[in-house]
This record gives sequence, C-alpha cells and structure tokens, in this order.
Amino acid sequence: MTRSTPPRSFVYLGWQGYGNFGDDLLHETWRAALRHPLDVEAPLTRRDYARRSPRFVRDRARLVGRERLVLLGGGTTVGFASWAGHVDRATRYFGATGTIGLGLGAAAADDSYSLGTQPQQWDAWRSLDRFALHGVRGPLTEHEVTTNLCPVDVVGDPALLYPELVHVQRTVRPDGRIGVSIGSDPTTRFDVDTIAEAVDRHAAATGTTEVVAFALSGADRMAAHGLAARLRTPAVVHEYVDVPTTMAAIAGCDLVVSERLHGAIAAVSLDVPTVPLSYASKCDDFWRSVTDGPAPLTVGHDVDELVHEMQIATRHRDGIRARTAELRERLGSVQQRLLDWQTAGSPTAELFARTKAHA
Repeated sequence: MTRSTPPRSFVYLGWQGYGNFGDDLLHETWRAALRHPLDVEAPLTRRDYARRSPRFVRDRARLVGRERLVLLGGGTTVGFASWAGHVDRATRYFGATGTIGLGLGAAAADDSYSLGTQPQQWDAWRSLDRFALHGVRGPLTEHEVTTNLCPVDVVGDPALLYPELVHVQRTVRPDGRIGVSIGSDPTTRFDVDTIAEAVDRHAAATGTTEVVAFALSGADRMAAHGLAARLRTPAVVHEYVDVPTTMAAIAGCDLVVSERLHGAIAAVSLDVPTVPLSYASKCDDFWRSVTDGPAPLTVGHDVDELVHEMQIATRHRDGIRARTAELRERLGSVQQRLLDWQTAGSPTAELFARTKAHA
C-alpha cells in the first residue's frame, strides 16, 4: 500500500443477524473469503439506523481515514425497490465510494409469489450512484438483470464457496440419514403430510434409520416439528443456531430435501445429493445454475413424484459437481478481485470499470 493510498475497508450489507441460516451463511462465506471480519454492518431502513445510532456512530468513527466500499454479498435483492433503498442509504450514510454486488438474485418477472411480497423497481436500481454488479446467482437472474439493468454474468451463489474456505465437520451415520428442510416466509408452501409419507417410503426402501427435520429460520420451527411428528421414521429436529453447526448437520446427511433455498445450496456445496422443492423463482434460478433445468418439484407435487426424485438424486451428482466447480472458479475470480482491492493492489476505479456499473 503506497503512502498516497488510504487503508481500505468493507461495509457489509445483508440480512444477516436475524436468525436466518441462508443470510448468515452468505456473511460467514465472505468473511472467510476476504479474510476480513466484516463487522461494520450497514443497517437497512432509516428506522434501523435510528435504533442502532450508537453503533453506527462508532462504526463511522472506525472508518475515518479509510476508503470504504459497501459489499452486498448475495441474496434475492437486485430489482426489489426496498433493496435499492438499502444500497443507497448504506453508500451515502457510510460515505462509501460505491457498492459492489456479488452473486445476487432477482425474482423472475412471472414470479407472482415473490413479487406479491416485495415490489420491483428497476428504475431505482438504474439511478443508484456508483453501483457495480460483479455477477449474479443464476440464469433467471441473468435474464432479468440484462433486460432491466445491465449485461451481467452468472457466477453462482457465493455460499458455494463456504466448504472451500472453512472446514466442515462430517459425522457419518452407518444406516443413513435424510435431511428435510421445509419452510418459507411466513410458512411452508408444501403439504407436510405428502412430504412425510414420501420420506418414510424412501427411508423404508433404503434402510435409512433417521430423519433430520431442519428449521433453518425461526419461522420454520412449527413446520419442522410438525414434520417430525408425522414421520414413522425416527426423527430429530435441528433448529438453526449458527452456521458451522448447521453446515455440519447438513454434511452428515446422505440426502437432503429442501424448500429453503440455502438448505439446497449448502447441500450442493457439501456434495450431498439434493432434491430442491421450488416455491419461488429463486429456487429455479439456483438449480438452473448447477443443472440443465428448473427444480424438478414445485408446490402441489404428489408422494410418488417426491419418492422418484429422492431415488434418482445421486444420478445428478457428477453433473452438479462439475457445474459447482465451474461456478467456484468464477466466484474465486471475484474473490481475488476484492482481495486485490483490499490490499491496494488494484485501483478502485477498476472494480467499477469491469462491469456496466451505473455512475
């Protein structure tokens, strides 16, 4: 770092810290990837800034004399009006040079479920000052962003990097273990009885002696306990507490069925055969990034369809491994770009010149 170059820091922007495994996993992944604590975290709404004003003041003081970038490290965010506001506030309130988005997802234009919960406002994203998007999660997002914002490449979900960066403890169960994650906000969109019957049938056919019902957020607890109560196969409930513990629990499964997006992403990253249950376009977006098509099951599937997908999940393994390796290479390139910036090995302007950023 030259005398003329001030030290550099990141301000992390995301939904971490609210008891949701996926958002915490993204934060932990980038902490490991950048070898940076990422402990300056931007609040989201104006009310959050007011409520957290003492910490905000301390964080701003810590950043005095440092060049800073806001890092939006993933999640289904780009295109949503609310997240454009979060990006704008973080950039302005922290005095950042700009915001870098990595591995972001967007809702598909025909995703009435997601768009019914959060409206999109692409004009707000086009008007952002100094925002650069260094790759998106999957091909559906690529289409939406290219159509509405700027040309962009698929780099994959950043959480795919986690096992490459952090050791995950694996505990093998000789008789096998099936992991099942159901739940979306505010609750699961799938029929719990149908899932329980399919899991029991597959467990009986394969001699599996345990099911782990994952509650990957607080909103999932009722569904997870309800599933465990319906199963004939012995079941335990794993309630999310921290990323390492949950990653180890997923790694200990021989098969994972997941409605939660990052339940499926974590399983794929750990090379566990996976059956995604698609409740929104973001699930298909990810699945298309590691396979040749959308998630095989959606809301309204029957028992036989789920049993079939569980039976053939291992057949997709080689193809998914290859795609995951390709995406990890792309994510690694972005990771190196940010590490170079952090150590003043590259000029800030290069991060914004490399993409069709809006300045």
